Amino acid sequence: MYIRQDILDAVAAKKMPEDRTFGKAVLPAICVAQYKNGQWSEVELGFDRDHRLSGGSTAVQYAQSIFEGMKAYFVHQVTPQIFRPYDHAVRFRRSAERMCMPPVPREMFVYGVNLLSRLYADVIPREADGALYLRPSLYGTDYSLSIEPSESYQFTIHAAPTIPFSKDMKSVLIERRNSRSAVGGTGGVKAAGNYAAGFQSLTRARQLGCATSLWLDPLESKYIEELSLMNFFVVREGELHTPTLQNSFLPGITRQSLLTLAEDLGLRIAERRIDINELIKEIETGSVTEAFSCGTAAVVSPIRSLKEASGTEYVFSDEPGPITRTLRKQLLDIQEGRTADRFGWMQSV
Repeated sequence: MYIRQDILDAVAAKKMPEDRTFGKAVLPAICVAQYKNGQWSEVELGFDRDHRLSGGSTAVQYAQSIFEGMKAYFVHQVTPQIFRPYDHAVRFRRSAERMCMPPVPREMFVYGVNLLSRLYADVIPREADGALYLRPSLYGTDYSLSIEPSESYQFTIHAAPTIPFSKDMKSVLIERRNSRSAVGGTGGVKAAGNYAAGFQSLTRARQLGCATSLWLDPLESKYIEELSLMNFFVVREGELHTPTLQNSFLPGITRQSLLTLAEDLGLRIAERRIDINELIKEIETGSVTEAFSCGTAAVVSPIRSLKEASGTEYVFSDEPGPITRTLRKQLLDIQEGRTADRFGWMQSV
């Protein structure tokens, strides 16, 4: 496709940002497409500054907005590769349908993330754990206060080079006060409002020295669901356990990848409802020895302990466990091109 010269000039002049903390170094050129009169325009490259959103839009007024999060890697590869783009496209479609929005065609979605990854290939971090974070979004743009779905939408893809998260062991706050989703609600899709609903808990967790919050089920407040941004795993007597999927929390693509890897490695796996109070007893008796979270941003992040708001702490371990380390290494080796992609997850741009 034709790329405007001013965009090429801006990309050529762009140096690797100094602050590549996750999500901070957002790059100026984006992919964008419009939905009007019942059909999609073609994907184009433009500047983010030219596509601002009104405070009177349905996206702002009624949170009719969804997004995805994915990464392009360029560590040991000959060309950049994106991790499981078609799976992200499928989940993006599911989110759009739940929020009464026109789905973005799968090929349009993948074309857009490929195009932006090629454009920014020179600023994709080449070191281990580095990547280009890609953020496809879809939101209603009708300038209206009427309480109904928008008739016009904008699809955008932003990009931000990112370096590794801290590898320090994390503590996690058990969220016993609030719920951010409901059975039959929007917790199972990537609706923007889900994340805003977790900000209060996230702020409280950080005030208590925790990295994030661990959410419990919305009905009984006793079964573990997920962390604010990630899925949750524990290792119990050598067996890998994770909460069975419910429609109140997100089916993570990294989560599914780790389950596939674990099965391939011959690990025993259990997807089940995990009672928080039973888990605490198992931590105290030593039958549960490892815990970690997983997601696009941090890939696999070891958890040191769970904390109550009172300050009571339940410690898994002061060091990442062997299964946590193995799964993290196995997944990163595939993503960064150090080993053969035996599952067909990586797609060259």
